[in-house]
Amino acid sequence: MATEYNPELIQKLADKLYSQANTSIVLGTFIGLIAGGGFGFSASQGVGAGFIIGIVIGGVLGYLIGQSRAFSLRVQAQMALCQRQIELNTRR
Repeated sequence: MATEYNPELIQKLADKLYSQANTSIVLGTFIGLIAGGGFGFSASQGVGAGFIIGIVIGGVLGYLIGQSRAFSLRVQAQMALCQRQIELNTRR
């Protein structure tokens, strides 16, 4: 039994990777906000300014980490799409 090439499968993979990329930004920011808020709250013994600073710093760091992960996922998607297009162009 030979497995046949299926370009639609690669397109689905690329779509899924792009979806994960968008989710990673939101999720990274959310986790950063929660972690930063928790750290800021505990470091300042409940004083509001420390909590706010922790949320801001955590949110920014989480966003940057999410952006980095999203970039990596988008590059993977583009590589898959590029290979798909090469196969489609050379199929003849």
